[in-house]
Amino acid sequence: MIKFPLERKKKVFPKEFSWTSCSPFVENSRGVLIHRPRTGSTFNLHRTGPHVGLGYWCGMHTASDGKNLTFLSVPPDDRILCARCEAIAVANGLPSADELAGRHVHKGGVVAVATCCDRAKP
Repeated sequence: MIKFPLERKKKVFPKEFSWTSCSPFVENSRGVLIHRPRTGSTFNLHRTGPHVGLGYWCGMHTASDGKNLTFLSVPPDDRILCARCEAIAVANGLPSADELAGRHVHKGGVVAVATCCDRAKP
């Protein structure tokens, strides 16, 4: 599996162990988009066991016991890669998802839509 170096966090908490590298893509079963990790840590704060904290290039973060996360070398064909993660990662010198996958990778985002009222009425 391919791994890329991760940025080190400026502030590390007690019982936090920063990662030095990670797979280039992360799929969260509770999310819609595939993201590109920027930082990663393992936390041993609870009696239930270690938890994973990931920061992505788009600015989003995930905290999990790790059961819903899948680390990938390439994004699946039928999934969408976070366009903001991709743009910022490439601008910071990482290879593009298309280069890593050897094919076109779909990129995009998610839009929130208000469903509580009709905004078309004056």
